[in-house]
Amino acid sequence: MSKISDIYVNPSAFANMSSLRVLQIFNPSSYCRQINKVHVPQALETNFLELRYFMWHGCPIKSPLSSFYLENLVKLDMRYIKVEQLWNGCQPLVKLKEVDLSFSSLISCPDFSGSPNLKRLILQDCKYLCEISPSIQYLIKLDFLQLDGCCSLKGIPDCSGLNSLKKLHLSRCSNLEMLPEMPCNIEVLWLMETTTKELPLSFGNLSRLQELFLGCCNRLESLPCSICKWKSLKTLDIRNCSKLNELPNDIGALESLEELNLEGDPISELPSSILYLKNLRTINCRGCKELTLSGFEFFPDNLKYLSLRDSGITELPEFSNGCLCSLIKLDLSGTSLESIPASIINLSKLDHLYITNCKRLKCLPKLQLGDIRAYGCTSLEVLPSPSFGLRNHIFADFVNCFKLNQNIFEDIVEDALLYTKQVHHGAQLWYPGSEIPKWFDFRSVGSFINVELPPNWFGNNFLGFAFCVIVLDHPIDFEAKCSDYSIISWKCNFKSKDGHQCVWDKPWGPTLVFSNHVFLSSPILPFSLRELLCYENEVSFEFHLDSSSFKIDKCGVHLMFGEEVDGSSWVDEDEDVLSLANVHDNCEEKIEGDTQLIKMVKALSVLNLGLQVYLKEVFLLDYVGYLITAWIWLGGLVLFGLDDFNTFDLLWYFLCFVLYSCFSFVISVSCIFIFLVLFVSYIL
Repeated sequence: MSKISDIYVNPSAFANMSSLRVLQIFNPSSYCRQINKVHVPQALETNFLELRYFMWHGCPIKSPLSSFYLENLVKLDMRYIKVEQLWNGCQPLVKLKEVDLSFSSLISCPDFSGSPNLKRLILQDCKYLCEISPSIQYLIKLDFLQLDGCCSLKGIPDCSGLNSLKKLHLSRCSNLEMLPEMPCNIEVLWLMETTTKELPLSFGNLSRLQELFLGCCNRLESLPCSICKWKSLKTLDIRNCSKLNELPNDIGALESLEELNLEGDPISELPSSILYLKNLRTINCRGCKELTLSGFEFFPDNLKYLSLRDSGITELPEFSNGCLCSLIKLDLSGTSLESIPASIINLSKLDHLYITNCKRLKCLPKLQLGDIRAYGCTSLEVLPSPSFGLRNHIFADFVNCFKLNQNIFEDIVEDALLYTKQVHHGAQLWYPGSEIPKWFDFRSVGSFINVELPPNWFGNNFLGFAFCVIVLDHPIDFEAKCSDYSIISWKCNFKSKDGHQCVWDKPWGPTLVFSNHVFLSSPILPFSLRELLCYENEVSFEFHLDSSSFKIDKCGVHLMFGEEVDGSSWVDEDEDVLSLANVHDNCEEKIEGDTQLIKMVKALSVLNLGLQVYLKEVFLLDYVGYLITAWIWLGGLVLFGLDDFNTFDLLWYFLCFVLYSCFSFVISVSCIFIFLVLFVSYIL
């Protein structure tokens, strides 16, 4: 509907649709769902006796729907409706199970006493809604109630009798004077951006509560001591509560807690009882300016993610042996740290270290991880070469770290390429520089490069290509910025013997591009190895930036060959590259021979297919032939292996065809002979 013009409906258009069960009128575009293009007169004649599903986003009707006869309705979705009152009095909608009136102009909530089977009621962002009908107290099957953004709402009826209610959303109800009584079975409770000062004592009875969101409650001063009864609570989000300066001492009693979000709170210290939260996986203390840490031994052993980003810490305590033994990600970005203790090496499972914009950080200790993000560490001078180990992926971001020695980056590139050969996973490196690393076999000035490949480059040990580009300011653009979001894209072009070109064009990924920086990624394999069998041993690459502020000054390509973990290479990479000129002619002859063999097998395959059809139709022996072919093929694999798969594969297919044909011929003659014998016996 987003592409069609407005539609004007006749007043009696729906009058004879008594059998209609589903009616949907909506705009599929997520940006203009509130725009209605179907216009109807206010005196619309309807006959919806059998209607089950009624959706009309932005319905222009301003009169109540009492005359629509919706007795069999199951789901009503009328988001953005302009009506102020949905219907008058009580409507007998016994089958109604779901109502969504989000973003509507409702002033008062409909009376749902005639809908005892209602399960979901959504009134999100009904900004003019002043009250909720007391009838919701009797919706014993209601399990989801969403009132987010009802900023005119001042009160909600008692909900303690709604024993089926599992999720209640009251976020952004800024005029809500008092929270309603809650049912004991509630599991998810959203109260973000409300004006509540404290939680009612009755909240201590919410023994099944699993998720509680109290973020941005600027008047909330404390949490009740009764929270120790929330034995099922898994997520506690109390971010940006500007008056909440401490946590309850018995918070350690929340035995199921997995995530604790304290972002932006004026908390000065964490209770020691936090040590007993054995299921806690995440602590977010981002922006806690008053926070100080006396030691990491008070953190639970199972913690996997700790964020101290933009917090007030200026010094880290030592990482003693055994503490934070499960920590995977540590975020120290935006802090005033000048150094990190060398004992961080004791965090044996640490894989991600974020120190972005730590402007005062001067040195890093020896590290063993797979992901380090040091963007904007402008004072960083000391960086021992990190050990990547056997990680799934490595990412190193040293953008704007201009005080680091360039030789350090050469060592990091070498380690990253070695890592890629061993574990066969990817690596990305960003750092200041103006030269392609010396480890790259092929280099070029500009954004275009030709690469001549070794004859057996497409073997099983070939992992892909490593790419590297140098980005500089564009001399023509006088308003060029020091950084800009851009996409580095690349295109590779293979050429076959018959002149056919195989082109692959793909974006490198959205990146914050900086001038005088090196961007490296590996390994990248544009095609499957089998697809590249019959192509020339030459390929060209072209790199491109979609930003006018920068240009690609240099580019480089490196061939990545697999290497076993103990260091023994599957192939001698350097020897392959240096022997290109001597073996290129032999490779051409091999490719031509394989091409002729392919053509021959294709022709034989056509004959084979015809024979299969004949046997299937006449003697029903198709599956027998397939079984014989499969056994012959498996026998060949067991006896000779897969060392020279491409040529060997084709030869065996030919042998299978010959043996299958001979077998089929013998079976056919035998069947004809048996048939003649039986026929003669019957006649005589």
